[in-house]
Amino acid sequence: MKKPKNANQKLTMIVAASENDVIGVDGDLPWRLSSDLKRFKKLTMGHHIIMGRKTYESIGRLLPGRTTVIVTRQKSFDAPGAKVVHSIESALEACGDDANPFVIGGAAIYGLATPLVDEIQLTRVHVEVQGDTYLPQIDWEQWESVSCERFKPDGKNDFAYSFEVHQRR
Repeated sequence: MKKPKNANQKLTMIVAASENDVIGVDGDLPWRLSSDLKRFKKLTMGHHIIMGRKTYESIGRLLPGRTTVIVTRQKSFDAPGAKVVHSIESALEACGDDANPFVIGGAAIYGLATPLVDEIQLTRVHVEVQGDTYLPQIDWEQWESVSCERFKPDGKNDFAYSFEVHQRR
């Protein structure tokens, strides 16, 4: 699959996953990590965020300060204020000149986008949890870990976690 984007654009996947790769349960996150939400906001602010329809519906609104691009197979789907497209390639085109659009989920969109992604911003939550949505299989041999910061749980973060950055080799 060829990237339909400008040469200076870096496509980033941003995701939080447990040790057993759970990313969601019942349309929500299976943990409370205030630091992860703050990091997500800081990194994505001012950029395009690409998500699937189910992720958009679970959030329930447009996220301020970002341009929302929704990928759906439903031809009649409409989300006022968002760009609605029907393929990951169209989503990248909809990002225009944004130098760093972010893929924010869910699992199906992560799966479609992974071959096109240049960087993964991963919050690894150091717990195994039950869930119904999983991070698609990633061949970590194709990725180089460039940074990892580990944190302990506290009053605003339920579990130990790490902020990891991986770049495609």
